Amino acid sequence: MGRHDFFSRYAPRASRLRFAVSRVAVLVLVLVVLAWIGLSILLAPPPTTTQLETVPLVSDPSPPPASATPSTAAAGALPSGTAAPGNSEGAVTVHVVGAVKKPGVYTLPAGARIVDALEAAGGMRRTARPELLNLAARLADGQQIVLPGSADAQAAPPSAAGSSAPVHGTDGGAAGGKISLNSADAQQLQELPGIGPALAQRIIDFREAHGPFASVEELDAVSGIGPAVLGNLRELVQP
Repeated sequence: MGRHDFFSRYAPRASRLRFAVSRVAVLVLVLVVLAWIGLSILLAPPPTTTQLETVPLVSDPSPPPASATPSTAAAGALPSGTAAPGNSEGAVTVHVVGAVKKPGVYTLPAGARIVDALEAAGGMRRTARPELLNLAARLADGQQIVLPGSADAQAAPPSAAGSSAPVHGTDGGAAGGKISLNSADAQQLQELPGIGPALAQRIIDFREAHGPFASVEELDAVSGIGPAVLGNLRELVQP
């Protein structure tokens, strides 16, 4: 057999063998790559999560609220037995006792009258004798108002006049805290129980017309002053 016949016989086999080897090599290479990728995924460390630090938000501090100032236009009433706060300008604090429903210390606007204080104290009881007080008299700071009742009308203490402890002014005052009938003006006379503006003016007119009072009993001669009013004034006034 010649050389030409040998190559013609075995060359196709060699080509087929080389092709088969190439296919196997490619397949092995692919399998190796896939295996490497799989191992990389399996052996790779798990992803770590980073926790972000939370920073609290700080807002601008708001200014403190302004303190409320008490209104002095109309002050409320305090229950009995409690002390009233310090008076601000434009208000008076009075002590209301006697035949009222709610005795106690009350703060009222400046210019209030005795009748306003009695209303603040819950009003008058059935036994009250309001005719013994001058309900139209203006209130003074620190004043004590005693509303007489039917049982104690004849024995009302000097504070029943609705006046404060000190006697205002010096011309109308006298020793012992009594009001002088011969020197008191109309305003001082109105502090007495049962004496209003009209009756105070009558006392002054009587004094000017008939001269100074010689005794308290002469008040009975003034028009409008009867035995009941005179009885309440005996311990509060003097000539």
